[in-house]
Amino acid sequence: MPLTYTLLVTSAAYGRQGGTTALRFARALVEQGHILKSVFFYLEGTSNANCFLSPASDEHHLYQSWCELCQQTQCQLLVCVGAAARRGYIDHCQAKNSMFNLREPFQVSGLAEMTIAMQQADRVMQL
Repeated sequence: MPLTYTLLVTSAAYGRQGGTTALRFARALVEQGHILKSVFFYLEGTSNANCFLSPASDEHHLYQSWCELCQQTQCQLLVCVGAAARRGYIDHCQAKNSMFNLREPFQVSGLAEMTIAMQQADRVMQL
């Protein structure tokens, strides 16, 4: 019987293995037939949502991979608005000019949305 999952990603996109591990775990869930309902990026994990990420040509492009996973699974990619703002990540609504680094399919949200996503899931994993 498939389970519904919410992931809480607190690991940065680069510098350590956590961001890649979170993505691989998410893909493995889907491959095993489980439902990935939402991914909530919090603390250093908000860096995964930065559309300005520009990894070296021999590195995995995590931002692009999260976008592809969202397109395949229709999961929500939620970014904590407070944690993102403290790290310089803003969306088009917060930008005072045309420059912003949080774009769809990532959505800014609050801790209330994270709580709701956790309550609606059978399992919650923090990576």
